[in-house]
Amino acid sequence: MPHEAPHSAAQSFDVDQAFIADDDDDKSADTSPRAEVDEKLLVELAQLRPIEYDRRREQEAERLRIRMGTLDKEVERRRQHYEGADGEVAGGSAVLFPEREPWPDPVDGAGLLDALAGAFTRYLVLPAGGADAVALWCLHAHALGTTALSPILAITSPTPECGKTTLLMVLGGLVPKPLPASNITAAALFRAVEKWRPTLLVDEADTFLRDSDELRGVLNSGHNRSQAYVIRTAGDDHEPRHFRTWAPKVIALIGKLPPTIASRSIHIEMRRMGPGETVEPVRADRLGHLEPLARRAVRWVNDNDGALRDAEPDMPVTLTGRRADNWRHLIAIADVAGGEWPERARRAAETLSTGQSDETAAVLLLADIRSIFAERGDDRIASAALASALATREDRPWPEWGRSGKPITTRGIAKLLDGFAIAPTTIRTEAGILKGYKIAGFHDAFSRYLVELNVTPLQVNETAALNDSADVTSEQGVTDKHPLKPKESASCNGVTTQIGEPPDGSVNEDDFDPDDGTDKWTR
Repeated sequence: MPHEAPHSAAQSFDVDQAFIADDDDDKSADTSPRAEVDEKLLVELAQLRPIEYDRRREQEAERLRIRMGTLDKEVERRRQHYEGADGEVAGGSAVLFPEREPWPDPVDGAGLLDALAGAFTRYLVLPAGGADAVALWCLHAHALGTTALSPILAITSPTPECGKTTLLMVLGGLVPKPLPASNITAAALFRAVEKWRPTLLVDEADTFLRDSDELRGVLNSGHNRSQAYVIRTAGDDHEPRHFRTWAPKVIALIGKLPPTIASRSIHIEMRRMGPGETVEPVRADRLGHLEPLARRAVRWVNDNDGALRDAEPDMPVTLTGRRADNWRHLIAIADVAGGEWPERARRAAETLSTGQSDETAAVLLLADIRSIFAERGDDRIASAALASALATREDRPWPEWGRSGKPITTRGIAKLLDGFAIAPTTIRTEAGILKGYKIAGFHDAFSRYLVELNVTPLQVNETAALNDSADVTSEQGVTDKHPLKPKESASCNGVTTQIGEPPDGSVNEDDFDPDDGTDKWTR
């Protein structure tokens, strides 16, 4: 039924009085269905401020003869759908977007990109290639309908006060339908995208993104147009429905990006201004001068829609896989714009992609294990020795792994490697028969997941070699009766006292958290 305008305090709806009036007018209960009376009260309650609602909820739940928890759910449901005549929504306000008319005259693409990049360097100190990348991404946001893939623009910094919020502010004056938010839930995100098709400008993401698997999943789903949906139930009958997640997205946070977000992003890493670096101040209420640039962007995209849809840009050879996918539309925009921008875009892509790690913890572990095998010059390593070697790598997450913040254990290593079908086996070492790994078991994973480096099977160091013919044998369930003695020159670090356990026997499952595994590297 249609919702009525908000009631004032003086107009507070009284359930008891409504039924008394009905009884006076007509003794028949059918003439005033209780459901209609209940709905009026629920709509009224949905329009109250939280403090006012808390004062009334117990009394109204008693009048309606329902539990307070049921009342809370019904009121919340109406809050999500109700908008009053004064533009106020229960718990918030109406969302308005600027209406941008296309620029009246044809627009030169190269000149537009020059002006956009200049706007960012006017107010911000950005890394090499950063201003060009953000300028191209602005046009990408306007031209979203011409591409099948949309990279997140990820803005990070090691500390506060590096310009992330300022960059979001300037972007808000240039992109279509800017929707800023300093916190957002997964449900709010896909409902906002479904309703408004905005450009999401998410700030302070370090305070909530890493702890929400659902939110990261929704953000990741919006990377590819064909998969940019989530399925949720809606309505009283809980009908499954599609909700779009296809929208341009900017995420700003302190620290490292979660790996799954990083692999879908154009990454701008910001720093505080250094000596001699200056920028002009900018205010959120003084962005009107950016409006002509936004209108020119609308016109240029409209005029070049077909060219952008048909573009097949040549990608730099250094960009492969998802990194190439992320940059493809931006480079296509540069090619269509012309001038110096084809070269500038490719240079920015290579510069900003160099040295960035968007791998999961498991792939980082593979890389470190390969390095450890190379350093040792051996073709096998005990599990405890591997854990000890990993714990010395201070630039990696292994010294403080998992929620406990302790060095990674042999069990933690095994859990990460399990996804590659690699498991510890019984091996013969100079220290005796131990649980550990042979490099032969890693060759397939190295070739598949560390493709940027040439993987050459390691040769056994002659001074530490063991005769493979002396592998573990079985005689009534026992190992070789005559194990090899360790050479005097050989060292043995981290030898286990029992198979598969560290020297102190303290195997702690809490040292590894599967939900935290890939994100620990980003914290």
